[in-house]
Amino acid sequence: MKNLSKEQIAVIAASFIAMLVLAFQVMTIDSSTNDEDIKSKYKSSMDSILLAESLILDFSKENKLAFTLDIFNFKVKARKIVTATTKKDAVVIKTKWINTNDLELFAKNVVVYSFYFNGKARFTINGKTHEIKVGDVIAVGNIIQQEIVVGTNEPTGNTKIGGEYSGKILFIGERSVYVDTNDKDRVVQFRQNSDAKYFARNLMQDPNAEEKEAQSTPTETPGRRNPRPGGR
Repeated sequence: MKNLSKEQIAVIAASFIAMLVLAFQVMTIDSSTNDEDIKSKYKSSMDSILLAESLILDFSKENKLAFTLDIFNFKVKARKIVTATTKKDAVVIKTKWINTNDLELFAKNVVVYSFYFNGKARFTINGKTHEIKVGDVIAVGNIIQQEIVVGTNEPTGNTKIGGEYSGKILFIGERSVYVDTNDKDRVVQFRQNSDAKYFARNLMQDPNAEEKEAQSTPTETPGRRNPRPGGR
């Protein structure tokens, strides 16, 4: 005979006691012919039987959730836990990087216009001197790339530095050299021994524009300017 759990033993004991109570009630039934006594005793016996039955039923109902075993059938029965699960479709957003018309221009420690002679410009590029004329191509900075959403082309706000950009020399003057860019409104201006900067394309050959710009530009205090670091 297999070992019984405490819950199974309790059920057996309760059932046995109920059977004894029922047997006692049946044995004490009076066979008297008095109608009133019979009715009273019968009612008393039935009440006792109903009370015993209700106790057994209440006992099984109150403890049903507390048992992990099916003790009424003497079988091991695993309780099944049902949980509601909801599946959410994961939205995958695809992005890509594209080139913009903006450049991170090299500082003068990388590329600088140093000297004008006979219609040509001398540039110092990474410490080496080069003589450049109109139509030549020169590296001026790195392309700034922008991240956009595939399909909608909406920008995510993220940017990064892309590859190097080289532009064609458009104009060489004694004061300035202008280099072409992909921006229809701007070119890159090199002034002697200064950092490169953007300049309005429609003003690049206007001497008055350069004079006004030179007058409006504040004089630099030596030792207090921190040029943007450049490099390739």
